[in-house]
Amino acid sequence: MLLTKQPSKNQPNRALILAGGGMRVAYQAGVMKAMQEDGLVFSHADGASGGIFNASMLASGHSVENIIEKWKTLNFNHFTSFIKLKEYFRPWNLRAFGDADGIRDKVLPHFGVAVEKINNLKLPVTFSVCNFTKKTVDTIPSGKVEENHLLAGVSLPILMPALKVKDDWFIDAVWVKDANLLEAVKRGAEDLWLIWGIGNYPSYLSGSLNQYVHSIEMSANGAIFEEFEQIKWINQLIDLGHSPYGQTRKIQVFVVKPKLPLPLDPELFLKKITARALINMGYQDAKNYLNSLPEKGDVLDFSATQTIDSGDYFCIPMEFSGEILEGEKRHQVVFHLFLRLSFSNEFKILEAFSSLYFEESKVEMIGGETSVEIVKNVNGNASMTIETALNDKENKYILKAELKCSGPKYWLMGLAFKSIDLKLSSLSEKNDLMAGTLYQAFFSRLKGVLLSLAKKKSGSNAGLVFKYRMLQKLLKNEV
Repeated sequence: MLLTKQPSKNQPNRALILAGGGMRVAYQAGVMKAMQEDGLVFSHADGASGGIFNASMLASGHSVENIIEKWKTLNFNHFTSFIKLKEYFRPWNLRAFGDADGIRDKVLPHFGVAVEKINNLKLPVTFSVCNFTKKTVDTIPSGKVEENHLLAGVSLPILMPALKVKDDWFIDAVWVKDANLLEAVKRGAEDLWLIWGIGNYPSYLSGSLNQYVHSIEMSANGAIFEEFEQIKWINQLIDLGHSPYGQTRKIQVFVVKPKLPLPLDPELFLKKITARALINMGYQDAKNYLNSLPEKGDVLDFSATQTIDSGDYFCIPMEFSGEILEGEKRHQVVFHLFLRLSFSNEFKILEAFSSLYFEESKVEMIGGETSVEIVKNVNGNASMTIETALNDKENKYILKAELKCSGPKYWLMGLAFKSIDLKLSSLSEKNDLMAGTLYQAFFSRLKGVLLSLAKKKSGSNAGLVFKYRMLQKLLKNEV
């Protein structure tokens, strides 16, 4: 259970802050799973901008497992909804490039979000939406939600129109604030857990899309930094014994964020990254954060939300299937793997995000703490060793995977990454429980080439020659 109406007296008053990030907030579902496994329970959750999707699912009574499944089975094309063709020929009167019909008619029903259910359950969830008429951020509690609040809350200016509730116009709060920490503070929360995916990129990139994203980053981060300063002032009052909102100790803020910026929404539309890969990223990032949790929360300055420069980067999706043996018992499984290589003069990063799905039981275990190593064989060929921690409801496991790597030219023809050897062992007993070799079909390998995501450090998209060279660096063990 992640959200509760009645927090235990033995637990701190925690709030979950679901910030924006467009469709990339599928990442938050993986973070929430890791938080739940760590025993975190929240007495309040707030969603702003894209975070409203996850907040509305929580407010509708969905478990974290259900939220993950809904993201994995979502058709991202349903976010796109065009206005009438004739309106595009009158740009001076254009309200926005699209409308909210796709989200209203397809996305929210798929997510199992119903306003009546939210208002009846009255779980401790709020929605932060920009009241354009009053130029404020209104916090709408469950129990007083209207559908247009949810739709307006994810209506990014220019892309989607403002929507009316009674006499006021509402729109996405991102230009005012992208995460509402102070609402949680006013409710007495002492530990604020912020899931941040909007980014805080140190370099100014070229290209209109990148710079539109930068403008969102500036607004969102500027607002969160101001809230940090207000929390510092409140903490000084608490030290003096004048707690304005009932906290008995200083407020702490814990920020779970990606190491590198998350891929942008167009990559989801183009299927260069999937919701599953984002969920797996969120889970792994949260596991790493929880393992090195700052005792007094994060430092409340720009570093709390900042990612590093991604440099040149290259991502390859893979999907292996087959049988692994547990004694004489056979398990049909699918191993999902998303490799990310980032390379610059300052750093070299190779990461693997993965999950193992058992078809019979329909259980999928996500890789947590993960190590990746490139090993050169005696014959000059390379292989990749991946080791990751897996959890189910009762047990903890270590998965070791060895991926045979052919040269870049074979990859371009869909002939590389044909098979992977898996061994699954119990963390407590250290013995192999299951083992086997899985295979990636030719179509899947070719799709991995076509859907591989690569960008140069300037922020521009990269082609096959760039991908060839990046893979060459990887297999030469230059990372």
